[in-house]
Amino acid sequence: MKKIISLIMALGIALSSVTAFAQREVTILKDGEKLNFDVAPYIVDGFTMVPMRAIFESIGASVTWDQETKTVIAFYDVNDDVKALVLQVGRNYAYLNNEKVEFKKSAEIVNDRTFVPLRAVNETLGYKVDWDQDTYTVTITTK
Repeated sequence: MKKIISLIMALGIALSSVTAFAQREVTILKDGEKLNFDVAPYIVDGFTMVPMRAIFESIGASVTWDQETKTVIAFYDVNDDVKALVLQVGRNYAYLNNEKVEFKKSAEIVNDRTFVPLRAVNETLGYKVDWDQDTYTVTITTK
């Protein structure tokens, strides 16, 4: 019995390792230029998750983080129209200029870093987002 339990545990560990290494690198292009992140984007449940500060700053937003409430506030300017996006970790919605916007995936913290769902955030900001399954590439079009 102990051998069977040990075999099952070893198999589970081996399979989880294979799954971790099977994750392909995700490329993010914004208006044709590759975005580089200090922490790699990843895919979970079909959602591409990106480091919060890096993605907001890549579109020219200023970012404020409230550690106590785990809330990010991003201010960005589109044609002299300043907008504010307020997003709290663990909630599947955000507020864009006080208007509630539903998300299918909430922001999350992984290894002390906050990740946000790329498509939801960028589409909320009015940008077009495309996914190429063959190359694992996300294309963000802001113009």
